[in-house]
Amino acid sequence: MAHGMTTRQPFVAMLLLGVAFFATSCFFFTSKKEGRALRADVDHLNDRMAQMESELDEERQHLTDMIDRARTDVEKLEETLNRATRILARNNADFGADMEKVKDRLREIDGSFAEIQYDITSTGKALEAAQKRIDGYARAAGVDLPVETSQIPDSPTDHLKAIRDAYSAQRYGEARSLSKVFLGRHSDHRDADDVQLIIAKSYIDQRRWAKALGVLRQFTDKFPKSDLTPEVLYHMARSFFALGDCTDARIIVDAIKSRYRRNPFAKKAQALGNEMRKNKSLCTS
Repeated sequence: MAHGMTTRQPFVAMLLLGVAFFATSCFFFTSKKEGRALRADVDHLNDRMAQMESELDEERQHLTDMIDRARTDVEKLEETLNRATRILARNNADFGADMEKVKDRLREIDGSFAEIQYDITSTGKALEAAQKRIDGYARAAGVDLPVETSQIPDSPTDHLKAIRDAYSAQRYGEARSLSKVFLGRHSDHRDADDVQLIIAKSYIDQRRWAKALGVLRQFTDKFPKSDLTPEVLYHMARSFFALGDCTDARIIVDAIKSRYRRNPFAKKAQALGNEMRKNKSLCTS
């Protein structure tokens, strides 16, 4: 076993049993420059989302105003129809003139309703378009938006396909949202461990290493006997290295090579170990 393993042996044992083994501080490691860049991106996203939500609120208020206007016109229409009924109930010289006034009022209200119907249709389309813009912008930024559970397939097979399709299409936020619903509905499913790993890999693909580590740690707790464990450990080592924690990354690499030497991820772990030796300047521990 590689140098440094003897003093950390208890740590490795706990790791492979799925026990929490890494400090919280490693989740938030980043350089000052990266931190400033990240803050700028977040601020820009927040500003853009706030603007789009404001536009959506304005459209909703416009629709509310039109509905109130329609209700007022309905009341006026009922009043006019009641008046027409009263006129028809009597027979006098004013009958013709009164009915003409009623007809004029009915034509006016009919035109008003047509206008309102057009505005409501247009506003509804604008609201839908605005919501799609907000959803699209958020998904592109990696925000995990809630999914409408009624639109998720009841069949575990179809649900799993939707998750994999979203992940393959790089709709990572959607894939994670679908995965969380799957794990809630089908926690005992034979592919539940794969779904948990998809969540972690979606974070890795977005270079969100600390988030990935949190999900991978949950994996070791939930699925300690999974056949995917070698891959999970490899992604852990890779994430630690990306965060500059080469000490923990090396321990995991050595554990993979020792316990899973015939697994394809043993070779990947070896390659990762070589990469760490060549790039020691990236390590902070």
